[in-house]
Amino acid sequence: MRENIWSKRIPTLLGIFLIVIGIAITSYLVKTGAILTSKAGPSETPENIRISNISSTSFTVSYKTAENVIGSVNFGKDKKLGLTALDDRDRQGSLKEHKIHYITVKNLEPSTNYYFSITSGSKDFLQKEGPFIIKTAPAIEGSSLEKTIKGEVILPNGDKPSEAIIYLTSDNSQTISTFAINGSYFLFLNSLKTGSLTSYFIFSNETVFRIFVLGEDSLVSNAKLSVSESEEIPVITLGSDYDFTQGNLPTASQSASAGFPSSAFQVSTTEKTPKINIPKNNQTFTDSQPKFSGTALPNSTVDITIRSLENIKAQVVTDIYGNWNFRPTTALSPGDHTITIVTRDVSGILRTLTQSFTVFASGSQVVESATPSATPVVTLTVTPTLSPTPAPTVMPTTSISPTAPPIATIAPILSPVVPPGNSSAIFLGIFGIGLSVLGFFIFLLSRGASTL
Repeated sequence: MRENIWSKRIPTLLGIFLIVIGIAITSYLVKTGAILTSKAGPSETPENIRISNISSTSFTVSYKTAENVIGSVNFGKDKKLGLTALDDRDRQGSLKEHKIHYITVKNLEPSTNYYFSITSGSKDFLQKEGPFIIKTAPAIEGSSLEKTIKGEVILPNGDKPSEAIIYLTSDNSQTISTFAINGSYFLFLNSLKTGSLTSYFIFSNETVFRIFVLGEDSLVSNAKLSVSESEEIPVITLGSDYDFTQGNLPTASQSASAGFPSSAFQVSTTEKTPKINIPKNNQTFTDSQPKFSGTALPNSTVDITIRSLENIKAQVVTDIYGNWNFRPTTALSPGDHTITIVTRDVSGILRTLTQSFTVFASGSQVVESATPSATPVVTLTVTPTLSPTPAPTVMPTTSISPTAPPIATIAPILSPVVPPGNSSAIFLGIFGIGLSVLGFFIFLLSRGASTL
């Protein structure tokens, strides 16, 4: 009798156990974001960035991405930016994803510096030292010689490319560009200016122009031509280089690619990971109101807690580059302290980081030898006093609780998380769901057997 009871209960208990374990594994992975979150990859990163068509009231930003994404340009007269320009093909309707992006920034003022960043997909991209900067041309009277160049580009299989940009330049001239529509394009040389943008470029029949074509699937072409030829350029097949200065018949040329200037822009994403830059772990301060700093996502909220005899809580917002800083409005007592920040990363997961630091009493001096393993020695001096630094730009709310004991040393704490898309996370997720399903079936079978 007893054996019969246990033979019925064991499968039931096993099924329940597997269900609980499976749910626990799946819940953990969902909570940490390992299954449901994803990070944008290099497919969004702008490549081959070029600025062309600089005039007194506009300029064009063009680039390519590995995958189809929505692109735009944020611009303004200062680093706060504030204005947005869409792709030229998106001005009349809804936003569309492209691999080749062509964005004209209009309604600008002559001889004025403008800052801009590129929004590609879900990220903002700057130069490593900050926003891109461009100066518009001065207003110029008159116009250059009337001349229009037209042509056609095709793919190696003879089809017309869905996207292609044609750039043109010459020695001592600026670069102008146009977007090919169904493979056909027009370049108006009457708008061409000198490289300094102070006057129109004067060309002759002997002037040699260089053309660079940026097409889909990383196909590019280079060509050389002179204006003494027909206004219509022979067909250019993407992936091949040509020299048309010898006549209208296309001639394969390896030297054609050497003349066109390459893109000099290197970009970095404003997407920054949560980090405490100051203090370093176990850093010492003689200032009782040290300035703390770090990084997080741009325009994101960072919760700050300082634990010591004075418990201080504050909240700051990062700037457009993802930098934050904080300086307590109340002096910290001498001794050991910790600073903790809580903020979200690019996956939307809350990250918690903690650093330890020490504040020495006013009038103390820290003496350290040159060896990295030396121990700080505190010596008293008679005259030095430290003046408080100016008040912080961020005015946090401060709450003080004098009863909390100081904490000596706490190592940095980072919430463990499996990276999104990690293969082990996917396996664990499938394994957890499988356990739940298996446990459920065992439970049903055991319940069915018990009714027999």
